[in-house]
Amino acid sequence: MKPLITIFFLLSPFTVISQNNEFRNVENLILEENYHLADSILKYKIINRKNVSSDLTFLFGKNSFFLKKYNQSINWLNKYLELEGNEGEFSDESIKFLELSNTKNLIQTNNNIENIFIELYSYNYIQCENGRKVCPICKGSSVIILETDVSKVYKTCPFSDNNGFLTCDEYNLFLRGKLKPKNSN
Repeated sequence: MKPLITIFFLLSPFTVISQNNEFRNVENLILEENYHLADSILKYKIINRKNVSSDLTFLFGKNSFFLKKYNQSINWLNKYLELEGNEGEFSDESIKFLELSNTKNLIQTNNNIENIFIELYSYNYIQCENGRKVCPICKGSSVIILETDVSKVYKTCPFSDNNGFLTCDEYNLFLRGKLKPKNSN
């Protein structure tokens, strides 16, 4: 039993070093303005991992900004800030890129005003009984469970009300991929 424990402790620092090297490699690709390759690597890592680290969410948000995918950048940077808060290693940089992404997104939206009108008038609005729908994110429980390697973390659903429901308007925003988390007070 002792040799197995010894091997585990010897290998665990290499796992951390390996993850740090992966992070630095992707970060270097972004600095070298090789955004498409960085995007491919990040997507591969996100798809093939059970849990996505907060560092990856930051890199994906930052790289998405440079690819001019501002909505995607906003979503991933918000996810980083949700996971790490204002005390995370990349929180200040995340906030700066979030502000830039929001600004660029507004400019892009204003430039595409005709497309917005077309989207608004062609959009099929789904009617809800009783004016609300069960939140598909928390499945009506009003709690989101995040599983880590060690434990489960329970968080209040940032999208639904206290009973696990969305308003009809919020549900339609969810279907369009535009539902934003509510401000937590």
